[in-house]
Amino acid sequence: MTDVFLLNLAMADLFLLLTIPFKATYMVLGSWVFGMPLCKITCSLYAINFYSGFLFLACISIDRYVVIVMATMAHKLRNKTVVYSKRCTVLVWVASILLSLPEIIFTTVEARDGDLLCETLLTEESLSIKAWTRLAQITVGFCVPFFVMLFCYSVIIRTLLKGRRFEKHKALRVILALVLVFVIFQLPYSVVLFLKTAGLLGTSCSDWHNTLVAEYVTGSLAFIRCCLNPLLYAFVGVRFRNDVLLLLRDLHCISRAQYSCYIAARAGSSKRLSFASGSAANTDTSSMF
Repeated sequence: MTDVFLLNLAMADLFLLLTIPFKATYMVLGSWVFGMPLCKITCSLYAINFYSGFLFLACISIDRYVVIVMATMAHKLRNKTVVYSKRCTVLVWVASILLSLPEIIFTTVEARDGDLLCETLLTEESLSIKAWTRLAQITVGFCVPFFVMLFCYSVIIRTLLKGRRFEKHKALRVILALVLVFVIFQLPYSVVLFLKTAGLLGTSCSDWHNTLVAEYVTGSLAFIRCCLNPLLYAFVGVRFRNDVLLLLRDLHCISRAQYSCYIAARAGSSKRLSFASGSAANTDTSSMF
């Protein structure tokens, strides 16, 4: 299941990063110069993939929780993982689209003080709708994934600490990196959005400008998280490394003997691993991501 979630997470991050040139130009010029269609497409694409990325991170943490903490159940359900992963993927994308409806419907280009603004603009009568939708976005799009990750990885850490395996220390470092990256690069942006929605950042012209700058800066940090996700979730994964080595072997960058030695060493390491929970499953914790 994790492979399916990783693929969709990579797609979400890629589409999210595609909006950077437009948003960067908008921030530098202070005016939207790409027209109404690209304004709506960019904002909608950003929102959909922003929330889907969070939700896929939560799915990955739940999958790792089941595999490591509930290994026996994971073994029984291994034949249904493809079906479950497809259903979860569809639900995540549908939920992301629903969360992004304000951007999809209300995003427009508006002239103000000689500049063109590409914003999600609501009428005075719709401000309450904006507040509630923003609250739902923050809750479902950030708080729920964050606490799911926190719970799952906390239990995973406790399970690994009960074991006597040498490689558990590497798995713990990976978990710590995942949580820290999520908090450091994503939490500031979500806090700014929450304070903006709650009306705690002021309404004067200077306050509006400071809020806009804070939103841009913290939003840039969120983009950095998208760039770090592939490193954390793919490059530390055993299967990914095996595929890279296989590609290098086929390109004759490494010899067949070197490739065979690495695979044999990994296989021997996996056989020596066992879960502290007493499960008969022999999943390698170093491949948990």
